Amino acid sequence: MPRVIVCAASPLLSAGVVDALRSYARWTVDAGSLRDTADAWVVVDAEITVRGLHGAGAQLGLQANPGRLGAAVAAVLEGLSVRELPWLLDSADHEPLTPRELEVFEMLGKGLSNRRIGELLGISTNTAKYHVSQILAKTGAATRAEAVHEGLRCGLIGL
Repeated sequence: MPRVIVCAASPLLSAGVVDALRSYARWTVDAGSLRDTADAWVVVDAEITVRGLHGAGAQLGLQANPGRLGAAVAAVLEGLSVRELPWLLDSADHEPLTPRELEVFEMLGKGLSNRRIGELLGISTNTAKYHVSQILAKTGAATRAEAVHEGLRCGLIGL
């Protein structure tokens, strides 16, 4: 059974994270330090960082719920890296991408023009252009290439 160590400056904070992760019966979870032998370490500081024994890692905001934290630890234990980006979160400042925007984002990743995106989705070029502008705004990207880079990096789109 994999062993997960939780490291935090506050013993109370460590205890809370340990309790949240213990609901995953597949792991042994204890409070400790980075020097302790484990398969993964959860470090709670300005953000939550999960470090895996074999180099995988995850970064989450402090607002991450137990389910999200558990999913990140599970991913790291499987050798995957995860990074939660602020613009992906539901917040007052940023809206999540809509299903249609995700479709358009995939096509952006393939290098398609607004005109071609519109043709493939059965929408006007102006509507495709609107979706692209929403993607740029929501990702904080200045260019299509920058948005695609972010989408690839966080796994929202593929090539």
